[in-house]
Formats: sequence, structure tokens, C-alpha cells
Amino acid sequence: MPIDNPEISHTSYDIEKNQTPVVQEEITQSQRWIEDTISEINEWLDWLRLELPKTIEEQEKEVLELVKVRWLRESFENWTLNNNNCEVTKIQEKVFSFKWDNGNVMYFIDNNWEIIFWIVNIIERPFIENKKALKYAWYIEKKEDGVYNMYKIEWDKEVWPIDIDSPEYYQAWLDILFYADILNKLLRLKHNVESDNLDIRLFIKHWGFKFEDLELFLKKWLITQEIFNFWVKEMQKVIVAQCSDERLIKLKTPVRESDLMKYYSKWYIDKETAVECYKAMPSDMRDITNKKLKD
Repeated sequence: MPIDNPEISHTSYDIEKNQTPVVQEEITQSQRWIEDTISEINEWLDWLRLELPKTIEEQEKEVLELVKVRWLRESFENWTLNNNNCEVTKIQEKVFSFKWDNGNVMYFIDNNWEIIFWIVNIIERPFIENKKALKYAWYIEKKEDGVYNMYKIEWDKEVWPIDIDSPEYYQAWLDILFYADILNKLLRLKHNVESDNLDIRLFIKHWGFKFEDLELFLKKWLITQEIFNFWVKEMQKVIVAQCSDERLIKLKTPVRESDLMKYYSKWYIDKETAVECYKAMPSDMRDITNKKLKD
């Protein structure tokens, strides 16, 4: 790919091994049995994590059981959650929803029983609580018979309801989070609000944060050089996906071929990543190539 030096198009709208001394001590037969048992359980859990059953029903059952055993064990033991009314549904590969007794999705989890995001938590985040992020993502949420239903809207009119057990519902929340992060990012820049590692992690997680944003946060002293250096590496994990993200394109802040050249020249990405990005982006984002073709 040719190298160019365009101006940065920034959004305007906004082991080491720890060596410890070995302590020799007598281990009783009982202690050995306990250790062996724990080891076997851990090995089983590791296997189960990697080799979930093939049928959707079995996957859902296993994930629900793991949720009960792992990080919601106390809630189930104390009957804060009703075993019969808690439900795990497979949404797509590596994504499951977990519902409360009332039929609302509480959070989305992956097949390693880790929370992807918790709806009860994110609805209190800036620009989600006041519904602005939903508006930008073209969704509206309505409480009907105790269930929070999501509707897609166009031109301020409800078009169709979204099945709460569908990939579209999951994507709706991803879009809402994306726009909430965009608005939150702009607010922080406007008011010079310092950010920590957690803030930047959340921005990058939902793809609305670009290398240019990271540079601007550093320039305005909103993050430290240490945070900047760390998140440059983390940004490399999402850059390929950003290159084909239609939301960034609609916001007129896409990743173009000329941007890739800048990232490469600054050592933000390597040659292999640049090639992957080039292949992933729509043809009309290949501005350098297209210009040469026209010339």
C-alpha cells in the first residue's frame, strides 16, 4: 500500500516468573486427597470450558449450572434467585443471555461464564440513562407487562419490535453502548476530564475509540504516557474490526487507507495488521488506492 501523509481526520462531532522459596512440609493423606480432588475439578472445568456440548440446549444448561456454581452461587443458595425461573439462552456463538424471574435479560455472558456486559449496570451509564444513546442508535425501550421490550425506530416512528432472545437484541445493546461511549468521550474532551485505565478500556471495548482519540487524550493530559502506551497495544486488537464498522462510517469517522499508513508509520500497527485492515475495509475507504486509480 502506498504511503501518504494526510491530516488526521479526527471526529468532530462530537512473566516475569515469580520465584518463591519452596517450603517443605509434611502433607497428610487427607490433605493429598483434598488437593487431588480440587485438581480434578479444575481440570474438568477447564475441559468443559473448551469443549461445551454440541446441542444448544446442552450448552444453555451447562452455562446456567456454571453460573450457579461460580459467581452467583451465594444468590442461588440464599434463594435470592429462583432456580426454576432463571433462564440461559444461546444468542449466537459464545454469547448467552441470562434472564431474571421477570423475563428481562439481566446480562450477557460468554461460554467461559464471564459477563460480557450487565444491562442492569449499563442502563445507569451516562447517555443511556437519559436515552440519548438509544436515540442515536435508533432504538426505543418500553416497559410492557413488566418486561422491557426494545423497538427499532425510523424517522421517530416505531418500525418493529426486537425479539429479546435474538442476536438483534444483543446487537442493539452493542450499538447503544457504542454511541454512549462516543458521547461520553466527547463530553470528557470538552470538559478536560481525566481518564484512567478503566475508562479507556470501556471506550476501546465498544469500538468507538480510535488511535486519534488516544493521541488527543494524551495531548490534553487526560491520560498518562503509561496509559497511552498500554492502550496502543490494546487498540491493535480492535482495529481490524473498526475498519469495517458501518457505524464509524455513518459518523464520518471511518478508518481509511491513509489512516492505516499513519498508524503504521507511528508503529501503532505492524505490516501484517495493516494488510488485514486493508482487506477488511470497504473499497471506498481505500482512498490512496482509489486516488491512484483515478490519476
